[in-house]
Amino acid sequence: NIRSSNSLKVECVEEGLCKRHLDVEIPPQSVTKAFDDEVEQYRRTLKLKGFRKGKLPKELVRTRFRAEILNQVVQEILPKALQQALKEQGLSPIGEPELSNLEVDVDKPLKFRASIEIMPQIEVEKWKGLEAVEQKTDVSDEEIDKRLETLRERAARFDPVEDRGARDGDFIIGSILEQPEGGGPENRQDGALIEVGTSAYHPTLDEKLQGAKTGDKLSFHVTFPADHPDKDKADKTYNVTVDVTEIKEKVLPKLDDELAKDLGEFGTLEELKKHVRDQAEAEARFNDEQHLRGQLLEKLIEANTVEAPPSLVEHEMDRRVEELARSFTDRGLDPSGSGIDWRDVREKQRESSEQSVKATMLMDRLAEQDNLQETEEEVDQEVERIASSVKKTTDVVRAQLMKEGGLERIRRRIKRDKAFDLIRENARLQRS
Repeated sequence: NIRSSNSLKVECVEEGLCKRHLDVEIPPQSVTKAFDDEVEQYRRTLKLKGFRKGKLPKELVRTRFRAEILNQVVQEILPKALQQALKEQGLSPIGEPELSNLEVDVDKPLKFRASIEIMPQIEVEKWKGLEAVEQKTDVSDEEIDKRLETLRERAARFDPVEDRGARDGDFIIGSILEQPEGGGPENRQDGALIEVGTSAYHPTLDEKLQGAKTGDKLSFHVTFPADHPDKDKADKTYNVTVDVTEIKEKVLPKLDDELAKDLGEFGTLEELKKHVRDQAEAEARFNDEQHLRGQLLEKLIEANTVEAPPSLVEHEMDRRVEELARSFTDRGLDPSGSGIDWRDVREKQRESSEQSVKATMLMDRLAEQDNLQETEEEVDQEVERIASSVKKTTDVVRAQLMKEGGLERIRRRIKRDKAFDLIRENARLQRS
């Protein structure tokens, strides 16, 4: 596909559904004019010893500053030429174009290649009659008991232990001094909290803590395994000293009305149990819905040919890793010190990220094909839901969303949900 005008020659080379290469040629007269204009600018503003300002010989400037001026020429005319080429070809790139094969010289055409990604033109032809298995998860009494036990754990109190030694389930508060065997910088942790019986630090420490009492000083040496999360400690031996400052025993509260009142706006244990069950059943319904959604979108992708633009896949991979790292931060953990190979984690997200991008593209297109639109009432409801979850007023949340482009994201999400609802309504579902 070659197009040319009085000022530009453009050849478009297609690669797959979403990759385009534009070979652009700017005529020599445009390059020469831009070069001469820059030469004149240099003459007017440059100061050189032995010459008055504005009196530099043109040939001196052309020769001595040739490379710098050609660089300025490229920066001046290439972006404009690229925009014109994209407009003439009717292309809207995703992300920034990748430039290569640059050729520039005076009195010669300026040539370059711009490689871009575009959103491929797709049609969603096969979306009716997709088959999937619809599951319905029942919440068992055992699950409710497990959740109630978790609430007891969270409400536990920690009483000082003074009349006996430490045992499994107790918590030791103290300091840990680590000295590398053979020399090296030592590490001291004050206020360390260690649960007896977990071997979280090292099995040897757990053995030493059995029967320990407040004021004890425990000394031993340990060798950490080669796959230890802290790479600085992996496969290394340390002399360790632990000063036991305090021992605390975890005491679980009784599962009764008093616990229910302590946990929130519940008057009785039965009210708490009902709340826990309602919450568990809502989660089960959500998980069942996500399971069905995953099946139908997978079938949708299988039934319709679509190519995911690599830049969108990379963006989705970044988003997932950032979300995971943020979850560490929210729990008070340092993502950089977790021992996780984040590049490996990111790469493992590639396949599922590609599927996610394809599903999004197909639902966006289906919404467009069937003219599925969001209403202002639906947008308002979503803003109110967000405001309620973050405990802010709807006006504050709406203003923030408008500033960050969040309202448009909400509109797109509503239309995608409507597209999925349409797929589901026309699917052939079986009960598990």
